[in-house]
Amino acid sequence: MRLLTRTGSAEERTKGLSSARARFERRAARARRRPRLVAVLLVLTLLLAGGAVWLGWFSSLLLAERVEVRGVKSSQAATVRDVAAVPLGGPLMRVDTDAAVDRLERDLRWIEVSVTRSLPHTVVIEVTPRVAVLAVRMRTGEVQLHDREGVAFRTVAAPPDGLPLVSSTGSAASPEGVEAVLQALAALDGKVRKTVSEVSLESGDRVTLTLTSKGADRTVRWGGPGDAALKARLVSILLTEPGQLIDVTVPEAPVTR
Repeated sequence: MRLLTRTGSAEERTKGLSSARARFERRAARARRRPRLVAVLLVLTLLLAGGAVWLGWFSSLLLAERVEVRGVKSSQAATVRDVAAVPLGGPLMRVDTDAAVDRLERDLRWIEVSVTRSLPHTVVIEVTPRVAVLAVRMRTGEVQLHDREGVAFRTVAAPPDGLPLVSSTGSAASPEGVEAVLQALAALDGKVRKTVSEVSLESGDRVTLTLTSKGADRTVRWGGPGDAALKARLVSILLTEPGQLIDVTVPEAPVTR
């Protein structure tokens, strides 16, 4: 019985060694195949990338054939298309969309615009008309309309009804100045805002407000953008104090006199 047991154990050990050797050889074979597989995948990736570049930038399969304008009326779309001057007939991916945006922003200030490519054959121009939130009367007498970003996009003879009117002592109102005006009007208490009879901009971005109540005027030097909520609270407090001038340009050190 002992001899049979030792013989059986030797056979099992032999089988175990053979199985371990087989597993080792399989792992070694997989390890040898892995670099070849990686190389094949890399070559396929490069071929696909090269094919995509050729297809988009050099082939005649994806040509820029039309320009689609979205967001405006057809009559305005024709103007947008003309100003964009998108070259047609060449590969779609070689259309310079940034150059088209530059032309549109330079010549058509009344719109915000983006230009994209749409496979297989279309250049898409998305147009958003700018909305006036502020009118600025320049020292020349002209009135510039500004959008919420401070962009002056149209000049008119008279301000439209319902828009806050600002007088500018400079040659142009800066975006920072427009921002400061909008912040001031939005932050002031409703009762105080109703007494604002005049808004002026000095040096492009320094805001001064004239408040008229019961026939008397008081001047508020607001300053530039920033700290709007604090400045508005200070104005409400200092209006209860005597004096014709309230200066919250530096809100940490307000002045009234």
